[in-house]
Amino acid sequence: MLTCKDCIELLRDYLDGELPEAEAKHLEEHLSECPPCVDFLRTYKATPKICKWALAAKMPEEIGNQLTEFPRAGVKKG
Repeated sequence: MLTCKDCIELLRDYLDGELPEAEAKHLEEHLSECPPCVDFLRTYKATPKICKWALAAKMPEEIGNQLTEFPRAGVKKG
């Protein structure tokens, strides 16, 4: 029987279709009985979309300027 740690270590190969059939079956059995691992799998699968969205988002210019000026202001005071 797989542990949650085993499950997590096998996910990438499973999702890439590279996990041997017997191991995939054991993983699927674990997932059918373990809601936390199912939640982890859902999050794991969503991560690339979230990263693409975050990288595509544009920071408002005012915030970017404030982030740039904040360390400079600290250096000037010190």
